[in-house]
Amino acid sequence: MSYKQFQDHNTAAPKQRHLSGLIVILIVFAVLVFINYRPSVGRVHCTDEILSTQPEVIMLGTWWCQYCYQARRYFTEHNINYCEYDIERSAEGEKLYNEINGRAIPVLLVDKYIINGFDEARLEQLLDKARQAS
Repeated sequence: MSYKQFQDHNTAAPKQRHLSGLIVILIVFAVLVFINYRPSVGRVHCTDEILSTQPEVIMLGTWWCQYCYQARRYFTEHNINYCEYDIERSAEGEKLYNEINGRAIPVLLVDKYIINGFDEARLEQLLDKARQAS
């Protein structure tokens, strides 16, 4: 093997490894995007008009909270009338969160009951109580 052939052979390998590494990174990125994909769920902001309909649940949450997303999806799938205050973007939401000494997000207000965090079983139990009382 001549020096020129040796040099050509050794310079081709790093390019192949670099390209292979890039492909692996792209595949990992695509898998992470796929795993973290969440279909859009509309948010129902608490407005005077919405509050006048007396929603079954008032949620205090944030746009980035995974559990808030799960709660929104649950409300939508189970036709639960709700509205939401974003405690980071709404002065009313932040004030309400502080008044009730919120300890987690989301905070779900069901009639006179408060749930810190999203718990489907507890939510259904309190919704049943609230529906029976009215």
